[in-house]
Amino acid sequence: MSYGVSSIELHSKLRIDKRAGSNNWYARLTLPNKKRLVKSTKTADVEEAKEVALRLYYETEARIKNKLPATTRKFKDVAEHALRRMNDELAQGVGRQAYKDYIQATRRWLIPFFGSTDISKIDLLALKNFDAWRAEKMNKTPAQSTINNHNAALNRILDEAELNGWITKALRPTLLNKGLKTQSRGSFTVQEYRTIYAALRNYHKSTAHPKAAATRETLRNYVLFLANTGIRHGTEAIGLRWRNIEWYYKGGEKYLAVNVDGKTKNRQTIARDRTSRYLFRQSKLNPRLQFDSLDALIDAKSDEFVFTTRLGKPATVHNLNRAFNALLDELNLKTGADDRERTLYSWRHFYATEDLARGMSAHTLSKQLGNSTAMVDKHYSKYSPAINAELHSGRRKKTDQKTDFSSAQASNSTVQLAFQMLNDGKLSETALLATLGVEKDGYTVTQEIMLAALQAKNDNKIAEETLLLILNG
Repeated sequence: MSYGVSSIELHSKLRIDKRAGSNNWYARLTLPNKKRLVKSTKTADVEEAKEVALRLYYETEARIKNKLPATTRKFKDVAEHALRRMNDELAQGVGRQAYKDYIQATRRWLIPFFGSTDISKIDLLALKNFDAWRAEKMNKTPAQSTINNHNAALNRILDEAELNGWITKALRPTLLNKGLKTQSRGSFTVQEYRTIYAALRNYHKSTAHPKAAATRETLRNYVLFLANTGIRHGTEAIGLRWRNIEWYYKGGEKYLAVNVDGKTKNRQTIARDRTSRYLFRQSKLNPRLQFDSLDALIDAKSDEFVFTTRLGKPATVHNLNRAFNALLDELNLKTGADDRERTLYSWRHFYATEDLARGMSAHTLSKQLGNSTAMVDKHYSKYSPAINAELHSGRRKKTDQKTDFSSAQASNSTVQLAFQMLNDGKLSETALLATLGVEKDGYTVTQEIMLAALQAKNDNKIAEETLLLILNG
């Protein structure tokens, strides 16, 4: 069919057409891949238009003979194609979580620098110039992980260009990465974990700003969730909705399962049993959720975000980071004994080292974390001496003979002494909870603990929140 109102064939693969509403002629060339290249000749004179069209034909043939793309596009145009494809895949639920990072990198870094450059002219020199520009904009040499993310985004755009014939494989440049090696984030000790979650109980009361207080309330549950699931801080955790959480049944037992949209694919993780308590408490902050139990909430398959503050807004990564960093500064825990800075992401390392210390294999842990076994070995082998201190010190035999407090109930004498010290003002509520082992695996509320706790509340020795922690575990 004719492209316009007038059409003249110059070659089996070449025509000139006039569009309706335009005086100028357009050259239309059929490429070897059957796609059509259409360009304006910018003239209304038919003879001049023929000359322009034939010049386009011979130039294109020469490019193809020399293994160059028949046509090319500006970087920004190709990037928009790639962005559209990634957004479509994300909307359909088949896109990788990492696409969100690629989209951000493309819009913030790649398009601003390469935007007006022909995609076929991005070569080694262009990449070196981009490296220099990026370092200047960042005011530092970027980390290798940052450059890897940018390179992955650039590869998606080059894939799009190659798919459409705008570059050939031979023209694709080798991407560079001369960034600084990323220092792994630090972890926390068990004692630091206890210090932090104890401080978080009242952290929201130390600010008069409603939004900051709301973020801090959510931060308490968020930290406990991260430390007891190994889920990545950021997109993985913040993006969770209640419909992503379910009960998993096996051997007559039920386990709390969290379905995560990970960096490369979806996965199911099993949370520590105590996580159900933190999640139900978190649900109470959302003014749009009114459920009497976690079971009812899970059955409802709500589309609400899990980490929504009492103001009805989902918590943001920025606000959670800021609140947590401020708390670490207050507690003087920002940097560990190994001189590594700790962040919210450090709870993933804390979770991993705890599991490895319990004897979990790297392979099993990798499935929970969404990493390869090799990656787990690489990142956590350095913790082996500390994790297996009793083995390296020769104390394994002695340690094995001791009773694990976390798997046994507090003895009667311990309970009596703890509550007596509380009454005498020699033990704080936080220390009482630690003595009873409330946050430890295997904690059980005995009749004696229950009666002593109720008496302490009646005597105004403990707050209602402390009572609930003791009774509910």
